[in-house]
This record gives sequence, structure tokens and C-alpha cells, in this order.
Amino acid sequence: MSPARTGRRGPFVFRLFVTIGWLLVVATAFGLGYFLASYDAERAMAQIQSLQTERDRLSETLAAERQAQTRLERTHLIDREAQRAVQAELAELQGERLRLAKQVTYLQGLMRDEGKGVIEVKEFVLSEGEESGTYDYRFSVNQLVPEFGRSKGKAVVKVAVEQDAGTKLLPLSDLPGSSSGEHPLDFDYFQSVSGTIRIPADLTPQQVVVDIQPVGDNLLASSDAFIWHVQDGRALLLPPAPSVDEDDAGTEPAGSSVGHAAE
Repeated sequence: MSPARTGRRGPFVFRLFVTIGWLLVVATAFGLGYFLASYDAERAMAQIQSLQTERDRLSETLAAERQAQTRLERTHLIDREAQRAVQAELAELQGERLRLAKQVTYLQGLMRDEGKGVIEVKEFVLSEGEESGTYDYRFSVNQLVPEFGRSKGKAVVKVAVEQDAGTKLLPLSDLPGSSSGEHPLDFDYFQSVSGTIRIPADLTPQQVVVDIQPVGDNLLASSDAFIWHVQDGRALLLPPAPSVDEDDAGTEPAGSSVGHAAE
């Protein structure tokens, strides 16, 4: 082989080795990159699985906490409703006890005054009126003694209010904007009565008192008191209050003191 040909093959062989070398370097770099990428991908997948597991655990914990909170809220609601029911039942029982105590008082009076009748005030209902500070009331009266006959008299509605000087018993005539508060009674069995009370902003009502003033001497004078209570414009049946003193009811002038309403 001539020296000229050998000289021409030398650079070619060199370039060939260089090319092969670069290909090996590229292949090695590619393989190393692929290996590293696979390793990073596996680590990333492991982290993703760990995060998903933690997410599922937290979701389960959150769901359990929500269920526990729901149970507590239901239990609290049930307890509150049960407490309200017990309080309502207690108020009803106290009202019934007061009503029976009044009837016993009336009957004791009948035993002392044989042949006289007694008018009982029942179902005093109070509701907010259309104008601010006004309240509509209605109640019924009936004869406590069976087959007594005609009952005649007058029902006088008064309001026990809290003032700086104490609790005062005011007739409706002292409360501008109210009805007269005096209702003639003339019935055999029962009679319905209604009217309006207007309470000034500077007074706080405590009780409603209904005095029964008989006509003639065949009826006993009596007085019934009810605890003042209004709520959201609803018509409410007022519970009976402890009886006021005889000196404070009936014909006493406005401003006579009465006992506070029972809580």
C-alpha cells in the first residue's frame, strides 16, 4: 500500500474513532439520564402515594369529626328541646296548681257564704297589636258553681307595672291608648271578653290582673292574676300568677302595690 493512501486513511480513521467516542459519550449520558429520571420518578410516585395515603387518612378523620360534631349538635338540640318541654310542663303544672289553689279559696269562701256564686277568669290570651306598644287581650269568664243561674257584675282589667318606686297596679284608664278595661258581665254559663292595652315605653309590665266586681250580694268578689308574656307577635296563653293581696285588688286606687310575677 502506497504511503499516499495510508496518509489519506489516517484522518478518516481518527474521525471515525472520535465519532464513535462521542456516540459512546452520548449513549452513556442518555443511559445515565434515563436511570436518574427513573429513580426520580419512583421517588415522586412514592411521595405521591404517601401524600394520597395521608390525604385519605385526614379525610377519614375529618369525616369522623364531622359525624361526632353532628351527633353532639343533635344531642344538644334534643337536650334543649327536652329542657324546654320540661320547663313548659313545669309552668303548666304550676299554673294548674295555682288555679286549683284559687278554686279551693273560692270554695272556702262559698262555705262561709253559702248560696253565693264565684266567677272564674280562664284562658287569658295576649298578643302584640298592630301599633308598637299595643297588645290585644281576650279571656273568658264562667261561673264556678254549677247551675248557679244568672251572673252579673263587672270585670276590671289592670296591669301591674315596674316603676322606679316599685311595682304598681294601674287601671287601663291610666294607660292612654288602651281600652277602658271595664267589661260588664251578664251570663248564665260563660262570656268572652276582649280589649286593648297600650304600654308606655318607660313602663315594664309584670302581670295582668282581672278583678271581678259583682252586682248585688249573690256573688263573691274575686281577682285573678296572670304573668305578662309576649313573643314574636304570637297569641300566647298567659300562665296564672300568684294571687294578689285582697287589699291591692278590686276597688283600691291606681298605684297600689302588688307582688312581683313569679319567674
